[in-house]
Amino acid sequence: MSGVFQQLSNLWREFCKRRAYGALIHPDGIGAQAEELANLADLALRSTAAPSAPECRQLAKLAQSMRRLKDTVRSPEFCRLPADRRLALHRQLRTAREKLLASLQKSQISTEKLQ
Repeated sequence: MSGVFQQLSNLWREFCKRRAYGALIHPDGIGAQAEELANLADLALRSTAAPSAPECRQLAKLAQSMRRLKDTVRSPEFCRLPADRRLALHRQLRTAREKLLASLQKSQISTEKLQ
């Protein structure tokens, strides 16, 4: 009987987490984050002055994986992920966005206008 109560307890905790973090872990929100990160990676590829080959590969790989994530978000398998895993994904995407923006601010921007 304790197994049934344990299972009910786990279901209740999962329900509470989904209610508390609903907007953050919703597939649309994570998909929008992934799309924004892919667009930022594309922008970084085009705007930085002479990025090195490893940086180009890393940015292209980031953009490609974010587009794949955006497609994956709509799958039923993603919807079955526990709230903890989706919340961790949300936090990782937010951290990656912050790091990419920080590196863009540090890099030299290539422009056609003379400064």
